[in-house]
Amino acid sequence: MSLQNTGLMLMRWLSIVSGRSYYHQEQPLGKFYQPGGVLGYFNDLTAKIKWRGPVSKGGFPLNRTANGSLVIIPTTIAQKALGHYDSWLLGGDRRNLDDFMMLAGWLREHQDAEGGWPIWPLLGMSGISHYSAMVQGEAVSVAVRAYLHDPEHAWIRVAENAARLMLKPVMEGGTARYTPEGLVLEEYPSKNPNTILNGWCFALYGLYDLKLTKTCLSFDIEKALNDTLRALSIYLPRYDAGYWSYYDTLSSLSSPFYHKLHIAQLLAIEKTFPEFEAAARFYRVKFERQWSWSINRFRAVVKKGMQKICHPPECIIR
Repeated sequence: MSLQNTGLMLMRWLSIVSGRSYYHQEQPLGKFYQPGGVLGYFNDLTAKIKWRGPVSKGGFPLNRTANGSLVIIPTTIAQKALGHYDSWLLGGDRRNLDDFMMLAGWLREHQDAEGGWPIWPLLGMSGISHYSAMVQGEAVSVAVRAYLHDPEHAWIRVAENAARLMLKPVMEGGTARYTPEGLVLEEYPSKNPNTILNGWCFALYGLYDLKLTKTCLSFDIEKALNDTLRALSIYLPRYDAGYWSYYDTLSSLSSPFYHKLHIAQLLAIEKTFPEFEAAARFYRVKFERQWSWSINRFRAVVKKGMQKICHPPECIIR
């Protein structure tokens, strides 16, 4: 790792520990989330509306990559949009709904011919797909909510095309792996499968939101959703380190932020999908118990720090 990237990583850790990191704020169960209907988002992203970084001429947040480049990252756009939507539900401030529609409009305008938002080339990262299931799923959730306020079928096309690309096999440029266990949705598709738990959960809720629109789709979304939930329930033991949760299936330990995010996501799955409630509850309760022990938190922070030093991330954004 270069001295520059080491410095950036240390600065990022300090911002996380001090609670100032935009990317690592509390994300519990969504305040207005109700299974069975499209209203509040399943995850509380309201803290995402407070962007303090640079913005484009159009007012869109600009992320700074490790090499200093300023780019608009679709993940930031989608999560900020969902945060504004729930903030509008919370306080009724029309400005939040306007900001939501503005950000949704960016996603609609910048969706490519494949139905996606390329993210890895923006960050200078190589992979067998330019796309992320997490981005695709969150964008679907944005488009579905935009449709509620602007009932043009174009929003449904945005959502459907995004979901179709999400379900395209990784080796064909999509973000899905079809395994004996079921459908696995990859946040970062790679030749050596490494499935990130939180990204998978964000992705599957895009399928769930689209299913709730009850529109006539060109693919069986009910089957896709059940297949990925079945796979997730089988994969969950792979994310258990015994004293903490793993971030991915290559045994990268979760940071405290991601450990708590896993708990919130599993709680939402537990409340939403009766068939998979038992598996989600078992690991949600287990991860909560792990969190409750200070020795586990200390052990996880030390080991995660060592993993970051020995295996630094490919890209650090600010």
